[in-house]
Amino acid sequence: MCQKERFVIAKTDQGSGSVLGLMIILASLGIIGTIFQITNGSVELARLQAQSDSAAVAAVDVLRGLSSGYPCETAEEIVKGFGAKLARCHIVSFDIYIVVYRETMGIVHRVQSHAGVGMDDFR
Repeated sequence: MCQKERFVIAKTDQGSGSVLGLMIILASLGIIGTIFQITNGSVELARLQAQSDSAAVAAVDVLRGLSSGYPCETAEEIVKGFGAKLARCHIVSFDIYIVVYRETMGIVHRVQSHAGVGMDDFR
């Protein structure tokens, strides 16, 4: 009885470098895509924090009488202007505390901002 090699795919290694190169390219694209998702979330969170801070400062200006309107409604208008939602607005004396959130790519980013008259490091 003679045994033959039945599952021989190729007798030489020609072309195996192409397959290896393609696998390396695909793995690199996967890693780059993952890094993009992580950095995009971080940038979005920083952008939301900056926009939330500007809404809090504008609300304090209204509270101090430098602009007309109501502080929390002003903050809500500004927050809606950049596509987020105002979760909470709290006024204590001449300080405003707001909480803002926005959903981006299925992830909910939530930030808090505080603005007041004569801000210092001890508040």
